[in-house]
Amino acid sequence: MGYIKGVLVATWSGVRHFFHPRMTLRYPEQKQDLEGQGYRYDARQGVGLPGFKGRHILRFEKCTGCQLCAIACDGVAVAIDMQKVEKGKPQNKKEIWPAVDYGRCVPPSTPIITIDGVKPMSEIRVGDKVLTHTGRFRKVTRLFSRLYTGKLYTFKTLGNYEPLTTTEDHPILTYGENGISWVFANQIEHRTYLTRPVIAEEMPLNEIRFTYELYHPAGRGGSFTAELATLQSTPELMRLIGYYLAEGASDSYRVSFDIHNEECLRDDIITCISKVFGENVSLQPDPDSLGLKLVVESVRVASFFSQFGRDSEDKQVRWWMVLLPGENIKEIIKGEFLGDGHYSDRCHHLKTAMHSDRFTIRTTSKTLALQIHLMLARVGILSSISAQKQKGRKSCYSVSVHTPYVRKMGELVGVSTRSDGVSHDYVHLRDGMIVTPVTKIQVQEVKDYLVQNIEVEEDNSYVAANIAVHNCVFCGLCVDACPFDALDMTNDYELAAYDKMGLKYTPDMLAVPPKLEGKKYKVKFDTEKGVVTYD
Repeated sequence: MGYIKGVLVATWSGVRHFFHPRMTLRYPEQKQDLEGQGYRYDARQGVGLPGFKGRHILRFEKCTGCQLCAIACDGVAVAIDMQKVEKGKPQNKKEIWPAVDYGRCVPPSTPIITIDGVKPMSEIRVGDKVLTHTGRFRKVTRLFSRLYTGKLYTFKTLGNYEPLTTTEDHPILTYGENGISWVFANQIEHRTYLTRPVIAEEMPLNEIRFTYELYHPAGRGGSFTAELATLQSTPELMRLIGYYLAEGASDSYRVSFDIHNEECLRDDIITCISKVFGENVSLQPDPDSLGLKLVVESVRVASFFSQFGRDSEDKQVRWWMVLLPGENIKEIIKGEFLGDGHYSDRCHHLKTAMHSDRFTIRTTSKTLALQIHLMLARVGILSSISAQKQKGRKSCYSVSVHTPYVRKMGELVGVSTRSDGVSHDYVHLRDGMIVTPVTKIQVQEVKDYLVQNIEVEEDNSYVAANIAVHNCVFCGLCVDACPFDALDMTNDYELAAYDKMGLKYTPDMLAVPPKLEGKKYKVKFDTEKGVVTYD
């Protein structure tokens, strides 16, 4: 009798799901499409649609313990694990049920890479485009803040001047023998390889437009008008930008380049200024540095270069320029290196003649150092960044290129290099990611510590302190993976908590129906700040 009942139940389940779309893919022929509108919140009606960033609901009477929800989450947010709870449900012989951890956050001061520059997490706003682990820039759709009690993990990685601090269960993208994978912060060990992406997007550029103020004298006074200027995106212009980042200074009326009287550098700057701007360059010896100043007296030229910073510590390219095609980037890097870089071929052992080739570009601008690092990666050259504190002087940041990338860097900047240098095997380019080992881990206990997080469209990740991190994004993949409708999303988004444990939902907690399920909220939705208030 039991056998016949089992056959009938199985047959009915098959017939019931016959007209439903497939829940599985023929891997690896088919791959999951994570793009699209996905789950969302209707701010006008004040209700959460299925998959809104609220909590899940678990139905014990339907769950079989198949673990498909945890498997689906493992490759995305790593927020679901299976816990053993004795419920006596006949369909779940293993008696294991999903539990969800909603607590994934970083401190407000954590630097986040956006298309408009590096911003602390506290200054990120809805609509900002942040760099994701795929190398793309995607919009921030929501902001979250909470007080956290528990452990904070801080990781220092080789070749990265920014330490990363996260809560203990925050997923971080790592690289190992099996490729890239998301791993909890409290599972990361010394020499674990963390990752940051190579920017994959490209923005072709034919011309650059900018405005400047033109003075019109008249009688005892005068007037200013805003003039629009257009420059063609030529190698000479890009190289000039590099020269300015390295050696330039500007005010409202003039631009100067301070060089050490190298004849080739002087001639190239003069030629480029004449070809791009049609302006003359005056040569002014500098008695203080025994160098040479190349000065251009032009409001138009000064206005153009001022957008890249006037003081050395403020120098940076516009962030959209990091997305330029490789040929443009190479010219910017070449100009920057010829002005502020050097090549070292130092012997380490006299008997074996062992040596190490290295290119180094130094700057007092932390932002520019990161941009150079990212631009070099875009043209296939791996670099590392280090910070040096100088007593009585500004901090200096060094962008270094070691073997096996020295020869390629030499070809880019026109410098002959050795070919038998020692290879540095600690930092790699793997699968479109820069992978670097953890060199130091610090753990501290905090109480009521403010931490924040963001929701990012499509990729659901962001680059924090130059490391790719993730969080539970309520993508709904766990719901889609469940063949028995045992796990669902609710419109209950009341997930604030005063400590870490308050955001860990056990199977019993997930099974409690939301108090306001099926009802409409009285909502005030601030799209600029991404804040929801409700009664």
